[in-house]
Amino acid sequence: MKILVSEALRALAMQHRIFTADPGSMWPLGSSVMIGLDATIEPYSHLLGGPLIPKACGAFSYTHSSFDIDTSIGRYCSIAFGVRIMGSAHPSGWASLHPFSNNPYPLAGIRTYFTDRGLPLPEAIEFDQGPQEISIGHDVWIGAETLIKRGVTIGEGAVIGARSLVTKDVPPYAIVGGAPARLIRYRFDQPVIEALQACQWWRYGPDVLRDLDVRDPIGFVDRLREREALGDIQPLDLKPLTAKELIEASVVPPAGAGAPTAP
Repeated sequence: MKILVSEALRALAMQHRIFTADPGSMWPLGSSVMIGLDATIEPYSHLLGGPLIPKACGAFSYTHSSFDIDTSIGRYCSIAFGVRIMGSAHPSGWASLHPFSNNPYPLAGIRTYFTDRGLPLPEAIEFDQGPQEISIGHDVWIGAETLIKRGVTIGEGAVIGARSLVTKDVPPYAIVGGAPARLIRYRFDQPVIEALQACQWWRYGPDVLRDLDVRDPIGFVDRLREREALGDIQPLDLKPLTAKELIEASVVPPAGAGAPTAP
């Protein structure tokens, strides 16, 4: 849904340590922000790409790109400028690819055509576009101007090369690139990958992680396990900011204000 930025919305984001590039220019008062009803944004995250709130964004992640409301981002992710989501699918097995039959409502020309003739808009024919949600795991690095297909899952620790076209799931700790993106190599041998996944280091804050040597992945894991055994560290316990709270702090525009984005 669309909400309008208010002083209360800005204050709420600051209170929950949600950061934008510049609240004065990125979320101007009265500007519109798109948000899904199930959005959850953890404190200490950075939404630097514009007025669209993803389905989830984990602590310490930063994105210079604006994702849609069906995108979930884990913790400690690094996302560059110009990363985009592919548009909706079209029914390639039907007589026509055009959305006049299955999604005419966002197109002003279609709506106006029927209005000019005093006719009601036709019922849209249901069209299964497949999974829409994009899931980005923890500690993922996505290079600039990457294009990602809807429904894709990107595993923990993966690296996506700049200007890649990601049309398939990316395994954890894989480095992929190209159009379409292909596996280049894995960041580590399988035992190291399994150890990193098993320890789930992203459960902890940077105050814990800074005392570990990230240059030595296995040593990093071993030291983390030692500290867990000693009981002197605790996983993060962060209360995410919810869509309900954001909506309540915003201004909801009148019904019918603005037009949906065309496919």
